[in-house]
Amino acid sequence: MHPRLIECLAAAELHFRSDPRCAGMFLHGSIGRGETDAYSDIDVCAVIEDEHYEDVKAEMRAVCERLFGPTVIWLPEGEQPRYCNFAFLFEHGDELLLTDFDIVARSLFVAWNRPPDRVLWDRDGLLSQAPRAHGPQAGLSGERLLRLIDTYWVYAYLDGKYMRRGDVFKMLYVQQTLFQVHVRMLCGHQTGDEGVWWAGDMARLSEHDRHRLLGYFSAADTDRVAEALSRCLDRFSEDAQRVCADLAAPYPIDRELAVRKHLATMGLRSGLRRRLQEPGRPVGSASGESHCDREELT
Repeated sequence: MHPRLIECLAAAELHFRSDPRCAGMFLHGSIGRGETDAYSDIDVCAVIEDEHYEDVKAEMRAVCERLFGPTVIWLPEGEQPRYCNFAFLFEHGDELLLTDFDIVARSLFVAWNRPPDRVLWDRDGLLSQAPRAHGPQAGLSGERLLRLIDTYWVYAYLDGKYMRRGDVFKMLYVQQTLFQVHVRMLCGHQTGDEGVWWAGDMARLSEHDRHRLLGYFSAADTDRVAEALSRCLDRFSEDAQRVCADLAAPYPIDRELAVRKHLATMGLRSGLRRRLQEPGRPVGSASGESHCDREELT
């Protein structure tokens, strides 16, 4: 990380510590996980008492320009009634540096019910105690799992007509949606939290899962997207069946088969095979190969 960013973070911490309207600060992203490198930026969040949130929000640009430097671009993102991320580029000599500075109202931070990656300071114990006080993450319920599976197969259905039309942009849209649903299912099952930003959430998954999920990305032409889709339908089916087995929830095989048959009639045949789990046998093995019989859909 650039030395100037470290200096600016220290100045921001000192400023907000002295402001009684702020309940604490924490780091997230690579700096919060302790994984910074020479290219890392600051990702910091200040928790603001509800009654002062709007006042602090109105002051943020002037405060950041004083603490960090002359602002070239000031970009409020993800704005909600009690939350906003301020992404800004600022000058340091001949260099241009980036910081993401979030502010969140105390009540919304409590409602998030998740511990910060790294607490900088905590005025009254809110940042470290709130998640425990309000209970652990509930994890992925059977009902939520079914909703994710249904979402996946409905969107997979759409790719049939988009492929027939040669509409690569809509195919890419569907591919992105399928990818994100797959990520949410795996994160929710493995960590108890579906996550909030897929690019960052990938770090919470195993190297094996990350490698498999890369299959959703392909060159931007219909044949390559269709080829990637065929592989990824199988991978999602395997993972969804495994999660269902772990949660003792039935996998809705009829829905998958109905969508696969439709896609086959639309011409998406390559790789369109479903992996049928035999009673009492696991879906996958340590080698990554499926123990399931395969049925070609024509």
